[in-house]
Amino acid sequence: MIKELSTFAELTPAKLYEILKLRSTIFVVEQQSIYLDADGHDPHCLHYTYYHNHTPIAYSRILPPRTVYEQASIGRVCVEKSWRHKGLGRMIFGESLQILLQSFGPQLIKIQAQLYLKDFYRSFGFEPITEPYDDCGILHIDMLRP
Repeated sequence: MIKELSTFAELTPAKLYEILKLRSTIFVVEQQSIYLDADGHDPHCLHYTYYHNHTPIAYSRILPPRTVYEQASIGRVCVEKSWRHKGLGRMIFGESLQILLQSFGPQLIKIQAQLYLKDFYRSFGFEPITEPYDDCGILHIDMLRP
């Protein structure tokens, strides 16, 4: 497994295509949530990807402050279906959190989390700051980490 942290400019067209394919496979097809994944924020983010045989198997998008929220954020965290239940989600999110803090300094971090993952994100110090709400057919909550 190879881990790679990239700016948008450093992503080759082939790597970007594979990342967008992974994200769409999980968030649009598997979760049957119709939304525009290419939301215009990718050019401003850091992209953290785990590869196996040159294919992305896990991914997260690290957002600088004032990109989506006033606070920095982590989003689009996903693991390819055949690689789930092996601890990759916990690994990539924990490492993404460290990358965010090293890149942008200690600060509040805000995420939008699928409701069923609330306890997962609580284990990293995040606490809910909203009631559950529907976002493209999936219940979400906003969470904050001091």
